[in-house]
Amino acid sequence: MAEKDYYKTLGVSKDASQEGIRKAFRRLAKKYHPDRNKGSEAAEQRFKEISEAHSVLADKDKRQQYDQLREAGMRGGAWNVEDLFGGMRGRGAAEGGRGAEFEDLGGLGDLFGRMFGGAGGIGTEFRTRQRGRDIHSQVGVPFETAAKGGRVTVGIPRQAACKRCSGTGAAPGTKVEVCPHCGGKGRVATGQGGFTVARPCPQCFGRGKIVQKPCAACQGTGMTEQVNRVEVEIPPGIDDGKRLRLAGMGEPGLGGAPAGDLILEVRVQGHPTFRREGLDVFSTVRVSMVDAALGTTVEVQTMNGAGKVRVPAGTQPQQKLRLKGYGLKGPDGRKGDHFVELQVVIPKNLTERQRELLRKL
Repeated sequence: MAEKDYYKTLGVSKDASQEGIRKAFRRLAKKYHPDRNKGSEAAEQRFKEISEAHSVLADKDKRQQYDQLREAGMRGGAWNVEDLFGGMRGRGAAEGGRGAEFEDLGGLGDLFGRMFGGAGGIGTEFRTRQRGRDIHSQVGVPFETAAKGGRVTVGIPRQAACKRCSGTGAAPGTKVEVCPHCGGKGRVATGQGGFTVARPCPQCFGRGKIVQKPCAACQGTGMTEQVNRVEVEIPPGIDDGKRLRLAGMGEPGLGGAPAGDLILEVRVQGHPTFRREGLDVFSTVRVSMVDAALGTTVEVQTMNGAGKVRVPAGTQPQQKLRLKGYGLKGPDGRKGDHFVELQVVIPKNLTERQRELLRKL
C-alpha cells in the first residue's frame, strides 16, 4: 500500500492552518457525501478518502506524526505497510504465535490505524468515542483591558447537533435504522495475514446507521456550524500573541467523549496615546524649545492617572523621562514604569523681531 498524501486529498498545502483544513474538509464532505450522490461509487470512495485525511490532519498530534512519516518517505522513496511491519510479524510469532498488531508501535499505532484501515480494534475516524477537536481562533482585546485585565466577548464558530433533526442526520418524520451489515459499529473486521484489519463499513460508510432521507439543514451529518458567544477572562498585563486555553469549549466529543479545548490567540489593539513593552508604558509629550532649554514641569496622563514629570534644562529631542511605578502591574505584583518621550517643538513661522532676538541669544 503506497503512502497517502492527505494534504493533496484535501487540496491544501502542508502549511495550511487547522481552520483551513476544517473548511476544506467541510466543503469536500458536502460535495461528495453519499447521501447527495446516490449510487456513485466514485463519490463514496472520495468521501472515505477525505474523511480519512481529515481525521489525521485535524488532530494536532496525529498531524505531527504523519508529517514526520511523510517527510521520511519523501527522502527515502515510497514507504508501504509491508515494509514497516514485515519484521514485526516474525517477532510476534516467535513470542507465542501472536501476529503483529498496530499496538506494537505504541503511540503511532492509532496513526497507522487511521492511515491503513485500523487494526485489532484500534480506533479510526469512525469509532464511536472520540475526543472533540480543539478550536483555534483569535480574540481582539482593547489596550486598557489587556493592561489592567477584564472580560471580553468573542463569537466562536463550532459544530453542534443540528437543531432541525436533533443530531440524527435524518429529515424530520423519517426513520434512522441500525446498519444491518456492521450491526451499528461503523466498521467491519477482516483477517489479513497476521493482522486483523478493521475498515469502514461499505454499506453505512462508517456511520453505523442508515438514514432514509438526509436532513436538508445538515446534509445528513447531524451537525451544523453555530456561533457561540463566549465571555473570556483576560488576565492583567497580557501581551500580544499570547494564547489562552479554555478547557472543554471546543468541538463536542463523539459518543459522550470529552469536548476539545478553545485556544485563543490574543491580539492587543492599539491606543491613540500609549504603547506597551511588557509592563512598561510609553507616551509622548510636546514641549517648546524654550521650556526644553530652560527646564519646566509638565503634567502627563498615565494608565494610573495623571502624573507630573520634571523636564530638566537642556533637554534634547526624543529624550525619555521616567515615572517609576506608573506602568502596569504584573501577575506577580511587580510594577512597570511610564516613560515620557519629549518632542521639542521648533516654531516654523517667526516674525522678524523673533528672529532678531534669537540671533542675539
